[in-house]
Amino acid sequence: MLLAAGTAAAVPAVGGWCGGGHGHEHAHGHRHGTVAMAPVMAPSMGMATAAPAAPMTTNAPAATANHVTIAGFAYSPSTLTVTKGTTVTWTNNDSAPHTVTGSGGLNSPTLRQGGTYSFKFNSTGTFGYYCTFHPYMHGTVVVK
Repeated sequence: MLLAAGTAAAVPAVGGWCGGGHGHEHAHGHRHGTVAMAPVMAPSMGMATAAPAAPMTTNAPAATANHVTIAGFAYSPSTLTVTKGTTVTWTNNDSAPHTVTGSGGLNSPTLRQGGTYSFKFNSTGTFGYYCTFHPYMHGTVVVK
């Protein structure tokens, strides 16, 4: 148990793991490469030690079948294929504002960091979109 307490003291108990792994702080205030610590009771000694908390998803989460992540000034995945009737959700993980603007009615408001936009695709086709602030950012949803 003392080993766990010693280990916890050696690991910074601030910030959260966000997948960067390169140990530097970003302008938006979070730090890559740190592990959040949560208190855990040591049953045999009645004292608190620290254990790693679950990883935080402050950077691009893995894409799901109906989710697009905005990170690093890019949509990921850049092309998403879904079935008719699917609702797709975009999440902005960048500190810069972005939009989802394009064909078939895609017209999000400005998405600030952490903001989301959802759109239900009720017809088949290929729907291109882009960011009005950064027109070089573009993506496609293919609906079958």
